[in-house]
Amino acid sequence: MGINLDIPGIWTYRSFLNVPGNVGDFGKLTVWEAELSLEVSEDGHIYGLLGERPDLCVGTEPYLLVEGTVIPGNPAVISWRAKGKPQSEYDGWIYDYRGYLSPEWPDAPRSRPTIVGTVTRTVAHNGAPAGSVFSFVAVKSDFLEPRKTIPLAKSIIDMMSSAEHRYHHALWHASRDTWDNLSDPKKEALRATGWQPGPKTKERASLAADRLANGSGEDFFYMHRRMVKEVRAMDPSVGTWRRLPQQQFPSSFAPETKASQIGNLDGYSLPPAWVVPGDPDTTNWLFELRKTSTLYGRFQAWEALYTSADYLASLSLGELGSRIEFTIHNWMHMRWTSVTRDPTGDVAKRGLPLPNGRDALDFDEKWLDPEYDYLGETFSSHINPIFWRLHGWVDDRINDWYRAHEAVRPGVVKPMTLDGVEWFAVDGTWVKNDEPWEGARASSSPTHHAGHNHPGHSGRVLDVPTMQAALRIIYGPEPDAAPSAMEDHGQALPGTRASWFKNVPA
Repeated sequence: MGINLDIPGIWTYRSFLNVPGNVGDFGKLTVWEAELSLEVSEDGHIYGLLGERPDLCVGTEPYLLVEGTVIPGNPAVISWRAKGKPQSEYDGWIYDYRGYLSPEWPDAPRSRPTIVGTVTRTVAHNGAPAGSVFSFVAVKSDFLEPRKTIPLAKSIIDMMSSAEHRYHHALWHASRDTWDNLSDPKKEALRATGWQPGPKTKERASLAADRLANGSGEDFFYMHRRMVKEVRAMDPSVGTWRRLPQQQFPSSFAPETKASQIGNLDGYSLPPAWVVPGDPDTTNWLFELRKTSTLYGRFQAWEALYTSADYLASLSLGELGSRIEFTIHNWMHMRWTSVTRDPTGDVAKRGLPLPNGRDALDFDEKWLDPEYDYLGETFSSHINPIFWRLHGWVDDRINDWYRAHEAVRPGVVKPMTLDGVEWFAVDGTWVKNDEPWEGARASSSPTHHAGHNHPGHSGRVLDVPTMQAALRIIYGPEPDAAPSAMEDHGQALPGTRASWFKNVPA
């Protein structure tokens, strides 16, 4: 599994003369500093580019083409040959490299992956003899997050990163995802907050045995359709994925390429997977999600299925929503997510990786930082620019579904506007819920008080203390637990991470 966890990405390459003794001036040892970009195929084949990066490429820059192999081990052995770009000033250059991926130091959270080794000039050029050997070190850059290359408008970030929107999105998913496994006392306590998933005693759990028929998939489609509509109204330039993105090489010397884009040219590059301590299943899943074979074998198969008119015409809206949510939707979230990083204001800890994620009941205000846009949990995913691309793709499937039904049974599915959202009239077969569930409303929340209705949402309540209380019910001890179990009611039950998108077959 681990041969390409650390290797793909952008590295700063530096080579040095192998001169013994004290030279007095370390600069006299420097041979070359350049950008090294690497990708690794599933069979351990390395390919990439090595060259000096200008701020803006004009298309005539020379560089070396890299090809080689990785041999797994501790340390991994990385070998490659670099050849000069044809018809450039590097044409005819050949250098051979052999390096080792240096091991991490324990208890050193700010360590960076490094490759150390030696390089030989295989072919003489420009008066430089063949057979010369130099030492080199390559230091890996951080993954360039989408917020840097395809940023959302500040107005969208300000709204979506607010406590009201973060807790609403987290609680909406948590309520419907956990409902079927909650105890009766917890269900009653959650009903008392108005945050049960759907009408009282007729709740629609998203992971219940009857999820394909209970209409929870309609809730998934409707709630996110409103979110997409709101964001596009604020910034019409927010795009969507018409097709799922193909894996793209992270570097290019093509004309007009900016140095600030390198590592994530279109915003859709895959961040590296990571090890989740104590959770080998999730670790393996994160790795598998990033494989090209998974893109072809799973994602594109789902994409073909969910854009097939014949298939869409056979499903109710709720069944389609449920199937999409717990297959391609959840997998898209986790394929494109980076490791959680600490958003604390403490400069000594800010940005440190948190491989187990945020605790489900960690309500520290640091998590409201706009840069906390971790795509892998519901508290933060909607601040990430990728969220709107993948949910644009999901939303387009609703339109495909309607067109498919209209072609087979004209006039049976009737479009309408429901609370400002383009939707469909209930017919009992293809559309079942007359009121899709978006969360607690003023009429059902006994803790509601003036000032917490969300504008444009017909009485929806976004009261932060109530939402935090509801999350404590879901993730905390049983309501009748002994006092000792409630001493720290701000802490989730052991092992309860924040609500990651799940790998659950529909």
